[in-house]
Amino acid sequence: MAYQFARIHAYSQSGSTRNSNPKTTAGCLGEAFRNEGMASHVKTPKKPEILLGSREEIDLAIKNYRENFKDSRGHKLRKDGKELLAGVVSWPPGTSKNFFNDSLNVVKFFIMNKYGSSLKCVVSHEDEPYLDEKGKHHGETHYHIHFFVVPKSHENFRDYHEGIYAKWQARKEGLNHWKQDIRYKRSMGDWQEKFYREVGIHLGWKKERPKKLKEKRLSNREYKIIKDAKEKSVQIQNDAKIEAEKIISDSKEQAEIVLQNANKKYDEVIMLEKQILINKAEQEEIKKSLQEREANVKYQENFNKSAEKAISDMKKKLPAEIQLAVPIFSTLNAENLNGKEKITFFKMFFTEIVEFVNNIIKRIREIPEQDKQKENLINNNKNKTKKNSNKSGTGR
Repeated sequence: MAYQFARIHAYSQSGSTRNSNPKTTAGCLGEAFRNEGMASHVKTPKKPEILLGSREEIDLAIKNYRENFKDSRGHKLRKDGKELLAGVVSWPPGTSKNFFNDSLNVVKFFIMNKYGSSLKCVVSHEDEPYLDEKGKHHGETHYHIHFFVVPKSHENFRDYHEGIYAKWQARKEGLNHWKQDIRYKRSMGDWQEKFYREVGIHLGWKKERPKKLKEKRLSNREYKIIKDAKEKSVQIQNDAKIEAEKIISDSKEQAEIVLQNANKKYDEVIMLEKQILINKAEQEEIKKSLQEREANVKYQENFNKSAEKAISDMKKKLPAEIQLAVPIFSTLNAENLNGKEKITFFKMFFTEIVEFVNNIIKRIREIPEQDKQKENLINNNKNKTKKNSNKSGTGR
C-alpha cells in the first residue's frame, strides 16, 4: 500500500558534542553527492541526477552563513551551530519510472514554495534498492530525492526548521525539557500534515503507514538501552571475531608444527630404512667377500699341497742319472691354473729343479775323487801284497 515518507534534518559543521557519531554537514553532502567512501550502504553508487541548483551553490551559501551570521548577542556561528537543513522525500515501493518523473513537479513546487531562494539544490537517487519491513532488498529501485536549504546570513536557522523553532519557543516560555520535546514532535507532525495536504493526497499516498507496519515509538531510556545493547553486541561480535581469528591462527601454527614434526619423523624413518638396507647390502657383500676369500684360501692350500706332492713324487721316481724332463704339467693340470697359481707353481718347480741340478753337479764332482780314492786303495793293496811276497822269498 502506498504511503508517504518525508522528513527533514538539521546539520552543523562539527555535529553534536553529545553524540558519539555526530551527523555533520560534510557527511550529509558527501553521502548525497556520492563522494568516494561516503555511500557504503550502496553496492554500486551512481552520481545523483541534479534537478535544481548545484553543489557549488550549497558550499557558497554555507561559507557565507558561517562567516557572516551573528545571533542576537552579536556572536558568530559556533561549529556545532545548525547551518544546513536537508530533507528527503521517498516514493512508495513499486513506483514506476514514469510516475516518479510525472510526480516530481508536485514535490518540487512544495519545496520551492516553502523555502524560496534558500533552497540551493535538489537531487534524485536511483541507485538504492527498496528494503522491505524486514530489511531485505527487493531489487526494485527506491526512488527518492534530497533537497538542501541554507539560510541567509541575516536569518536564524530555527526559522527554517519547525521542530527547532517550537522547542526554542517552549524554552522561552519556561517549559521543561519534556514539554519542549512534546512541542518539537507536534511541530514536526504539523510539517508532515502540511506535506500530506499539499503533496501526498494529490499523489494518492496515505498519510500514515498501516498499523501492522507501524513501528513502536520508544522512550529515550528504551532507545538508549537498545542502542547500548546493539553497541555491546557489535563489540562482542568484534571481540569474538578477533578471538576466532587468533584461535584459527594458533591452530594453523600448531598444525604447521605438527606437520613439520611428522615430516621430520617420516624423513628419519626413511633414512633409517635406507641405512638398514645399506647395512644389509654391506653385510651381504662382506659375507660374499668372506666366502670367496675362504674358497680362495682353501683352493690355494689344495694347490700348494698338490704342487708339493707332485714335486715329492718327482724326486722319488727320478734317479739322479735320468734326464730332468718330467711331465709335471700333466700331473698338475697347469692349463687350469690362473696367473698367481702359475707363478707359485713355477717358483716351487724351478726351486726344486735348481736343487736337483746342484745335487747332480755335486755328485759329478764327487766321482773323480771317489775314483781316485778307489785307485789309491787298489795301489795300496797291491803294494801290501808285493811286500808280503818279498818277505816270504827271503825266508827260504
